[in-house]
Parts: sequence; C-alpha cells; structure tokens
Amino acid sequence: MKDFNNIPRTYINQLAKANKVVYSGKEDKEVIDGLKEKKQLDKLVYLNEQFKYTSSNMTLCKPESNFPDKAKTPELFLSSLINEKHIKKENINNEWEPILSPAIKICALKHDGSSVYLKLVVEKFYKRRKSYGTVFDSYASFTSAVIHFDQDGSNEGIIQVRCSTTDLKKYTEYIMNLMGFAKPYSWHTVPKLTKENAKELCNILSAGVASRHIAIPSTVGSVRFNGKKGINLAVDKTFDSINQAIQGLGLPTDHTMDETCFFTYTDDKTNINVEAKFEVNIQTGYFKFTKSVPEFVFDHVLDALVKVNNGSISYQVAATIEKSS
Repeated sequence: MKDFNNIPRTYINQLAKANKVVYSGKEDKEVIDGLKEKKQLDKLVYLNEQFKYTSSNMTLCKPESNFPDKAKTPELFLSSLINEKHIKKENINNEWEPILSPAIKICALKHDGSSVYLKLVVEKFYKRRKSYGTVFDSYASFTSAVIHFDQDGSNEGIIQVRCSTTDLKKYTEYIMNLMGFAKPYSWHTVPKLTKENAKELCNILSAGVASRHIAIPSTVGSVRFNGKKGINLAVDKTFDSINQAIQGLGLPTDHTMDETCFFTYTDDKTNINVEAKFEVNIQTGYFKFTKSVPEFVFDHVLDALVKVNNGSISYQVAATIEKSS
C-alpha cells in the first residue's frame, strides 16, 4: 500500500466501485490488490501522482525580478539543486523520506515540461499524555510548491506555493533562496480576487455558492448565510427573499466579505468525480480549497483564473495548463 499512500481512500473506493471490486469492510491493501487484478495499476499510479503534491491552499507568487541565471530553465535549476546537494540525481521524479528536522527539506520532486513540482517536509512537534505526565512527539508536516518557468524567453516566472497564509513568507523565501534570488526577497501575489472576478471565476467553473458572508453597516456588523448541502445560494429563492427583507430595512446586502463555492469535476482518465469546495476572501483576495484536491482540479481552477484575469497571470502558467489538459 505504501506505493499508493497519497491517494485518499474515498477515491480508491470510487475506482473500486467502477471496476466492480469489493471495498466495503476491506483493508486498503485488499482493495488495492483487487484493483491490480482488474488491471487498474496504471490508474493507481496516475492517481497517486495526482495527489503527491496536493494541498488545500494555492497562492501564486510573482517575483519582482527575473529568475536568476541558475534558474532560467527547469534543467538549470535541477542541476543547481544536485550540485548544492539539496537532492541527488536519482531523486528527480521520485519521492523519498529524508531525516526529519525543523529545517525545510525536499522529499519529492517532479520535472514536468516547463514546471518543477516540489514536495517539502518539516518536523513538527506536539505534546501528548503518557502515564502520569506528558511527552513531546514529532510528525512529518508536508507542503508543496510548483515553479512555472517561462517558455517565451522573457525569463519571468510564477511560483505556486501551496501552504497557509501564515507560512507563505517562509516557504516562498525558501524556494527563492533555492533558485538563487538575492536578499531581501521581493515578490507579490497574483491575481487580486475582487467581488467581480470572483463571481466570474464561479461562472467559469459552474460553481454554486454554499456560503456567503456579507457586511451590514449597522449594529449587527455582518451576517453569514450557509446553504444546505447541494443548495446554490446564488439562485435560491429563500436566500433572495431574505436579502430583499434586509434591503427593506434600508440596509445594503452587496458587500460580500467572503464566500464558499462548490463544483464537481470529473477526471477524463479515471472517471473519478471530485466534489471540490473553495473559499474566496474578497477582503484579502485569498483563495483556498476546504480540503486537499488532486492535481487535475488545481489545473482546472488555474485555467479558470487565467481566463478571469485575461491571461495576465502570465504566459507560462497558461501554457502549462494547456499542456496538461
């Protein structure tokens, strides 16, 4: 099972159901073995790769200067990582388990066309009870990033960092250091999600609104509406009636602070259905999924973001999406 431990059980079960493999009450290994017997090994390998660099977060970071000489191309960057002993040559397109420490380390790497995928690991600690006292224990905490190199000779690129906003600075600067950027590291996030383009993003993804948080200029301050499972608040008559009632009090309801949207995406290679839900914070322009999603969902959303921003996210991101679709 170790070879496929990146795949959430939900999607293993979907694949098993589609291939008439019994999965209810079975251990992971039993289901995997059943899928192998049904000649589904290639799909297992594919899905494991799809979830290897997964996350619930996605922030696009644009360096203020061009990529340094040692990171002009994926090949040059990988050579520098080998020369500086961050990785070994055999690590490329593989996953491994480095000795854990609080320092960030690379634990998986993939070169795919004009992009390099990095899986990063740090050791984190937690306190647990033991006998009459407490002890500290540790675990591996993973983060992923994708470096999109330019394909048009402009030597510009995008660093896609898949971590929380709390750790964004730490991981972005770690990657910029690997790439040879000079201190102080200077970068900004793209795109800025406004209320208008957040709505357009939902339209492109055919996404419904599961939750909406609106500011009310009154003593109430704000109100959050949560729809029942599967209900799209954007077209719900009850939600519309409540909005009209609030407006009847002379209060506006068009100041959206944040909202949660949902859509279903079907992977054409496996016919796996992914029910994706994402949060858009209009005030900060921040985007995140509510749980980890596979690579093909990241690609689907990035494609939509490129369209929302009229291609201004940059050529190489659009080219990467076109290549992977």
